[in-house]
Amino acid sequence: MALDAAARSLQEEQGKQAVIVEGGPGTLTAPPGVELVQLAPGCVCCVGQLPLRVTVARMLRLVKPARLWIEISQAEHLPELLRQLDGPGFAGAIDLQDAPLNE
Repeated sequence: MALDAAARSLQEEQGKQAVIVEGGPGTLTAPPGVELVQLAPGCVCCVGQLPLRVTVARMLRLVKPARLWIEISQAEHLPELLRQLDGPGFAGAIDLQDAPLNE
């Protein structure tokens, strides 16, 4: 889970951590030092594309995390998510090289 990974990174003193969770129970709580935003359930490629883009932009601008974790509910949407994050508006602002699922 992204929250667990963010908490571990925070303990390793890797700077501010931010987590965006698509769907989820709505009752998640972030540990101190981790900024959490839960998006409404929905495909981040289609229905949830705009909320995701707005949330990512807001997190980058306001939180300025050292690492931004994004947890999606359907792994088959990962290629489209990566395409969105590597496209206009985010290209150069996000480094996907360190993304654990970007292998």
